[in-house]
Amino acid sequence: MVRDVSHHTTGPIPLHRVAILRPFSQFLADVGAPVERGFHRAGLPFYSLENVNNYVPSERFWAFLVDMAHSEGIEDLGFLVGHTYGANSADPQLTAMLRQSPTLYQGLLKASALANKTVSHCRLGIVQPSLGEHSYFFHQPSCDARNPAIEQIGWFGLTTLIGMVRVFTGPQWQPTEIGVMTHRSPCRSIREQLGGTRLRPSLHYSYIALENALLSLPPLAPEATTPEPSPLPCDPFKNDFVGSLEQVLHAYIQGTDLSIAFAAGLCDTSKRSLQRKLTDAGTCYSSVLDKVRFHTACRMLQDRDMKVADIAHRLGYSDPTHFSRAFRRIAGINPREYRQTRSHYRN
Repeated sequence: MVRDVSHHTTGPIPLHRVAILRPFSQFLADVGAPVERGFHRAGLPFYSLENVNNYVPSERFWAFLVDMAHSEGIEDLGFLVGHTYGANSADPQLTAMLRQSPTLYQGLLKASALANKTVSHCRLGIVQPSLGEHSYFFHQPSCDARNPAIEQIGWFGLTTLIGMVRVFTGPQWQPTEIGVMTHRSPCRSIREQLGGTRLRPSLHYSYIALENALLSLPPLAPEATTPEPSPLPCDPFKNDFVGSLEQVLHAYIQGTDLSIAFAAGLCDTSKRSLQRKLTDAGTCYSSVLDKVRFHTACRMLQDRDMKVADIAHRLGYSDPTHFSRAFRRIAGINPREYRQTRSHYRN
């Protein structure tokens, strides 16, 4: 497991929104890598990719990147993924959102707000010195420079920032200067892509330098854009332990092992410590699990083609009757009645 020293066991579980994981999975699948096997090795649920608003433990996301880059011999994996998907590396609809911004400056502020609320401990923003001709669009990732995943995360972040700017400048734009957290010299393929860009290594954050004149540019497609159904806005990561546990369980809720020991592993803590944290918060694991199952069931029940028995099975209930009883304890009605009520008020 790839651990990060910034992980405090008393706080919320560090999480990554699946929107960040999906482009890595797509890129690796396109080059023929065994993505599902990589998910299994890292302890990630492959079916979590179905919803970009799922959250997974950051440590398992980092472990997946390090493992796949090493096993597939792709040392510049993070750079290639960010370069391939551009702004949409952060969210599949981010380019569309940026095109609705009047200027590059406003677009980068919106993108920063999205990233800062959907990845734990991640910070994006713009620094504008009072003197000089440049501003600095920075990325402080969720892991620090000692984390083995920093090579992939750092270059992924930088190329994603460049992709955001290119929505306004065009695909040929290159920053005159970038700062990186790693002390290692970039590999040959990265050096070739960056051309004459000046590199400053061993920083506490990554950044790209922007000429101030660029900030007032409108997007290249300035007309109003109506994106397809989008995950934006999305639920931000929770800043409390119980809330973050609920979020991460949503990604794993269709798994076969939903024991408290399994949940403790997701939290990188012991079973006893997890029980104590939940007790201190005035709840217990069974209540948390029931709540997550309930919200997932409500979403599934909107699909009238899904049988209630199949929903119960997918949520880990051995008997549909147990599912109905648990659902009634929260909703006051059983799943079939809930489905009928939803259908009545929608018509």
